[in-house]
Parts: sequence; C-alpha cells; structure tokens
Amino acid sequence: MHTVSIEIDNELKQYQVKGEKSLYVELEEQGLKLPHGCLAGACGACKVEILEGISNLSGLSPIEQDTVNAICKEKNYNPNATRLSCRAIVNGSIKLKPLK
Repeated sequence: MHTVSIEIDNELKQYQVKGEKSLYVELEEQGLKLPHGCLAGACGACKVEILEGISNLSGLSPIEQDTVNAICKEKNYNPNATRLSCRAIVNGSIKLKPLK
C-alpha cells in the first residue's frame, strides 16, 4: 500500500492505494471525486500538481505527455510536477493538490 496525501482547501487528507489502477480510480473507489473529464488523458481536466514524490509515479504515456505539455504551456504550470490523475499509477508515497 502507498500513501497519497492530498491538499484540498488548506486541509491535508491521506488515502492508502494499492497502485494497481490509475490514481483517479483508486481515489474514487475510496469516495474522493477529483475533477475529471474524458478519463483517457486527452482533456487534462484531472490535472494535479505533485508536491512530493514525483518519482513514485508511473512514467508518462505519450498521450499524457502531450496533454501535460499543452496544459503547462497554456496555464504556466510546472511541467515537471504536473500529472493527470486518470493516467498516473502510484508506486510509492506522494503528496499532491488538484489544479483548477
């Protein structure tokens, strides 16, 4: 099990995930509804900023990489800390916050 700490409205919540499914699905199964759209990595609605543990996520797929690059360029987000919860799989503890 891996710990996912999520900062929402200046409150930190922690969840335990197995790392078998996407971050979005694992959190949804525990009752947390993150923003989402297509859930395929193309729209970017499920973007999150990884505050700690970026290396504890699966690598970016080409679809996710293209979407993250477009989002970061448009919104001036850090491309080295932005991921899509619908595509990322947790391999260790992380801390994140959803991006608007």
